[in-house]
Amino acid sequence: MLKIKISTCVLSLLLLCVGSPAHAQSSKKLILGLASISGGIETLYVTKKIGAFKRNGLDVDMVLFQGGSQALQALLSGDVKVISGGGGTAAQRARMQGAGNVIVATYTPTMPYSLYVRSQIREPKHLKGGKVAVSRFGSSSDFAVRFILSRLGLDPTKDVTIMQIGNQQARFTALITGVVDGSVIDSPNTLMAKRQGFVQMADASSLGLAYPHNNITTTVSFIREEPGTVTNFLRAFVEGIAYYKTHRAESIQMIKEFLRVKDEAIAEEAYDYFSRITPAKPYPSIEGVRTVLADMAKTDPAVKGVKPEDFVESGFIKKMDESGVIDRFYGKNYP
Repeated sequence: MLKIKISTCVLSLLLLCVGSPAHAQSSKKLILGLASISGGIETLYVTKKIGAFKRNGLDVDMVLFQGGSQALQALLSGDVKVISGGGGTAAQRARMQGAGNVIVATYTPTMPYSLYVRSQIREPKHLKGGKVAVSRFGSSSDFAVRFILSRLGLDPTKDVTIMQIGNQQARFTALITGVVDGSVIDSPNTLMAKRQGFVQMADASSLGLAYPHNNITTTVSFIREEPGTVTNFLRAFVEGIAYYKTHRAESIQMIKEFLRVKDEAIAEEAYDYFSRITPAKPYPSIEGVRTVLADMAKTDPAVKGVKPEDFVESGFIKKMDESGVIDRFYGKNYP
């Protein structure tokens, strides 16, 4: 397995870049690949809208790919240098096979799924013998529902029937028509579930699920070639996160733009959920990677003993944290 090694001189350069963002330099063009447009990812849109990338010498364009696998392929081929994604099984398997992808920040360190059930179901035990919908077996929704059911004291292989239903709209329809008794729903679609009269039985984040859901991923080669660019990108991003977490009204309007919704309540639902779970200091989630590897190890003995630390590079966020840069974004003088 490839391991990322950053020399002392590169680390020194990172520290210098943290202390002095590139205000005077001409903006460097950088394409950021997005795996999707969904809740949580709006923090990147906020970062761009408030001019944080520009203040750090970057002209960032966001390009949408058709899912995480396509975004990862673009990263590994060199078509883009940075993506939002790269935390799932495919990414970790590619890393194990020698690919250069590495997570440098995790900004959604859990799965944003909640289990919603019919209003008649008041306790987890009432789900026994029932049916729960996921998109497909092996998907993130499948992983989330099995985790949630286990934490609620239910055996997902014996106590319920997990059904492949399809996308979120199909799962809503299955709930409404009574085909299933429950389904995992992500925010802000949780608002629609509430409006339909369904009730939340549990939320994965509140149950302690560590998972690298939304990440900033780049490559070992790009870090070696342009550590300053990576540092400036992440410095801008932590500023964007700080603004997002401390400017509710403004961020809600940007969420409406990003998600292309007119309903204020949907944007508020997204903000209230993701502002809570988005960390001020988005260290790469080693525990999240450990979760992914543990799941992979159930069917692949070669994964056992693999160290999750080999899939991340925490040095960028650590340098900003130790220098006080991140804390200053939450200070009294920050706009």
